[in-house]
Amino acid sequence: SSCLAQVSSASPCKQRGRLLVQAARAMSCWECFAGICGGGAGSQKKADLQKAKGMVVDLVKAKSCAPILVRLAWHDSGTYDNANAGKPWPNAGGAIGSIITDHEINAGPNAGLKKAITAYLQPIKDAVPGVSWADLIQLASATAIEVEGGPKIPMKYGRKDGVPTELQPPPFGLPGVCFDEDPVAHLKKVFYKYNMDDKDIVTLSGAHTLGRAFKDRSGTVQESSTGPFTEYTKRGCPMMANSLTAGGRSWTKNWTKFDNSYFSDMSKNDPQCIAFPTDKCLMTAPEFKPYFEQFAKDQNAFFEAYKVSHKKLSELGCAFDPPAGITGV
Repeated sequence: SSCLAQVSSASPCKQRGRLLVQAARAMSCWECFAGICGGGAGSQKKADLQKAKGMVVDLVKAKSCAPILVRLAWHDSGTYDNANAGKPWPNAGGAIGSIITDHEINAGPNAGLKKAITAYLQPIKDAVPGVSWADLIQLASATAIEVEGGPKIPMKYGRKDGVPTELQPPPFGLPGVCFDEDPVAHLKKVFYKYNMDDKDIVTLSGAHTLGRAFKDRSGTVQESSTGPFTEYTKRGCPMMANSLTAGGRSWTKNWTKFDNSYFSDMSKNDPQCIAFPTDKCLMTAPEFKPYFEQFAKDQNAFFEAYKVSHKKLSELGCAFDPPAGITGV
């Protein structure tokens, strides 16, 4: 063609110059198209997310606060209900950052979680205001799990913040402990509205390897943040790590670490730990038992399943910008 003729007749230096200009033009078009791979707002979002992740790593190492960060993200995403999926976004709920609103954060099921927002995540949000609350909450959870020994979850970011116009009443469809109802039926009712299955139920229950229940939060145990304490939650014991809050009763002995001990140790009935009806039924119900036993024997199997189920939970009800999301953070 005439273009090729012009290039071939030009000097080698001019040829290289023209090719560089053409390449630059092609790259700028690609960057506009890909966003997250090249310059522009997409790459800035990714940089902000990476900065936020680094700050979360430092936070979790300094304060052993993984449990509350995981619970916060769970209670944000766990409001999703597929029965409302046909309504205008974000009225189906989900991981949309709405847990920071007074309607949700001040409700009973979220007792004790405000600290995670105001004391732990707000300074990070102030440092990277371009990261949405919905993203920051989910990033903090996934990062905390990784810091405390769990798997690296292939997260997708770019969530938009949203507040439903049709407010749902507490407990927002979140799972309970079931002292007075069938725990198997309850778990299915909750998780099936997330479009999840029995394996997801068992897998995500394993996140209780982290954290504690408190009398002054859920009211489900006798131990509060001011006492009495168990051998694993009293101030100064090694299981506390760097946690600033003593008290409560944990599901596992090493409750600041993410491993498969929730499954491997539950049958030991440690008097210092707690297992609610919604925990114990996983060991016996025919639809749950095979997964429970597999995870008790094989931590890698639990971690591989957890990566899938956690990612699924973290994307419930989300709207992403860019639409394909941002990965590789």
